[in-house]
Amino acid sequence: MLFPQLRHWPRQQLARILAAMPSCCALCGRNGKRIICDGCSGRYFSSGQPRCNQCANPLPRYDGHGPVSCGNCLKQPRAFDATIAACDYGAPADQLVLALKFGGRLALAPVFAHMLCDASRISDHQGLPADLPDIMTAVPLSAQRLQQRGFNQALEIAKPLARLLGLGLQHGLLLRQRDTLPQSLAPDLEQRRRNLRQAFIVPPAAIAQIRGRHIGVVDDVMTTGETLHALAQTLRRHGARRITNFVFARTP
Repeated sequence: MLFPQLRHWPRQQLARILAAMPSCCALCGRNGKRIICDGCSGRYFSSGQPRCNQCANPLPRYDGHGPVSCGNCLKQPRAFDATIAACDYGAPADQLVLALKFGGRLALAPVFAHMLCDASRISDHQGLPADLPDIMTAVPLSAQRLQQRGFNQALEIAKPLARLLGLGLQHGLLLRQRDTLPQSLAPDLEQRRRNLRQAFIVPPAAIAQIRGRHIGVVDDVMTTGETLHALAQTLRRHGARRITNFVFARTP
């Protein structure tokens, strides 16, 4: 802790002091109370882009009502049922993701969670089922990757998101039993799927929490969706009723 003596202060008083401390926007550097200022939030994160109800890929605007699936999901359905995304993975959102994931800026995780919470409300209006998951979890890291990084960025987003949605969080619902290569290094779909084969397992103690339930899965970025597809297949094998992904950024 930066100031050890503060640990003895009343929590409410400490919260007021920290809230009053000057900050600056992570994107434009402008001084203010928010990590992302209102100007940048309105400029970069308020498009209300229509998305595929299953994989959250951006879709052209349309005048119809109800959920719509993209061509890829119609042709090759995924093991998960729905995906909610806060934004596209492109400038400047990509820099925020990298700052959290590799720069250790954990203060960005609650910001991502608030954006995802807002996106879930928008998705309800666009026709996605409004029922919330019964329980939330995060895409797990391997033990080796977790030791190298020191934290799981997906779990850091899932913690405040679960609180905002009023849901229980079970980060031990799934385990990554081996350290897979980064999916970006796999040149085609078949190699991506082979890379993830038997990567995830459900601990015996968690099976009862999955069977017949709606599971929410949190991740920072969704690129091709193969990691979330493999994870959803594992949950399906153990009786999950429905699976909804919550991803901060979706690669178009």
